[in-house]
Amino acid sequence: MKKTNYSAMAAGLYFNFAILGIATIIISQYSNWFSQAWNTDVQGVSLVLSMVGLGRILTILFAGVISDKIGRKKTMMISMLSNALFLLGIGFVNNIVLASIAALFFGVTNSFGDSAAYPAMTEAFPKRAATMNSLLKAAMSVAQFLFPFWVAAIQNARLTVLLLAILLIGDAVFLASSNFASQNEAADTGDETTDNVSIQTTQNKPKMAIDGTLLIMLGFTICFTFYVFSQYAPQFGSVVLGASATASRTLVSWYAMASMISVFLTAFIVTKTHPLNVILVYSAVSFVALAIMIIHPTLTTARIGSIVIGFFGAGGLWQLGLSVLTEYFPKGRGKITSYYSSMAALTYFLGPLVSSMLIKDTANSVLMVFITVAAMALISIVGSTVLILRKRNFEPSGGVLIHEQNTKN
Repeated sequence: MKKTNYSAMAAGLYFNFAILGIATIIISQYSNWFSQAWNTDVQGVSLVLSMVGLGRILTILFAGVISDKIGRKKTMMISMLSNALFLLGIGFVNNIVLASIAALFFGVTNSFGDSAAYPAMTEAFPKRAATMNSLLKAAMSVAQFLFPFWVAAIQNARLTVLLLAILLIGDAVFLASSNFASQNEAADTGDETTDNVSIQTTQNKPKMAIDGTLLIMLGFTICFTFYVFSQYAPQFGSVVLGASATASRTLVSWYAMASMISVFLTAFIVTKTHPLNVILVYSAVSFVALAIMIIHPTLTTARIGSIVIGFFGAGGLWQLGLSVLTEYFPKGRGKITSYYSSMAALTYFLGPLVSSMLIKDTANSVLMVFITVAAMALISIVGSTVLILRKRNFEPSGGVLIHEQNTKN
């Protein structure tokens, strides 16, 4: 029988995640426009942004259950509808209350989008799940890299949200007519390289209480490392190094550029080795870079550190952990994904909260934030090491799960 082609579904999801990437930064990119439109100030805009995280936390756990129950396609439609409501809402409301309500819908977008897209990719491309999921991050990164150039040319946010909403609706129609894989059967399009974990029947299987918990923990520590770093890198430059505001802001630019490049290179690297090996090495390199920044803080080490964290900390590493988790526990992938994604939602609250308790307008307080970030990278090293050691029980000699690295003739 001829195998179903899922390339249209993949293309539609990548395009959706590109729009999602833009939607993630649109408020910050047009902050002055929105503050005037909503009759508020910078603090009011920050409040609206915080509502995104709240919306995600309120919906992330049951979004996965819904995805498993009604299917990936319908769940994706919910995500895209919520995104359209968010975009049109922030673009046309005139007060902070309505803007905050609109922002809640973007939290819904993230919850349902993660619970639909990642399992859908895993089910459609089981032999290339890590790569296909990492490229979702790539679509976001490319869009976020290019979007500031659009903002510089088009300064009217209302025009931008209208265009994005139209593109989103068009993509929803396209995805609605595309084939999605069965949630119960693995599928593959016969592509050449394979890079994921395949399941074999034996007595030695990953345990949710140990392997699942460790992987979900990695979802938190990996996200904490790159998110808090990206938020406080400018403070490191200005407060710790005494650099100019421009030089301090460019640390994030180095980070973003390296992250975008990493997504593509990591997608290739993961075809040659197990994703857990990548997580271990990347986390170790990130820890070393952070340690150097903390011990020897200079503008040069900060720039190198920004590049390293962008490449090794933010370049699709989080998605690799998710790919391993959904392959280890294939039943109820939507629910499993929601557990993992809830760690990212938790990071968006706890990261700034913990940092706000530590940080003051002193160099030592900012360094304490970065010591916390380094500690999270160290926990990632320990967690991935334990997972790799346990994975030996799942090899063919004792096992269940093997990492395939073959090329089909």
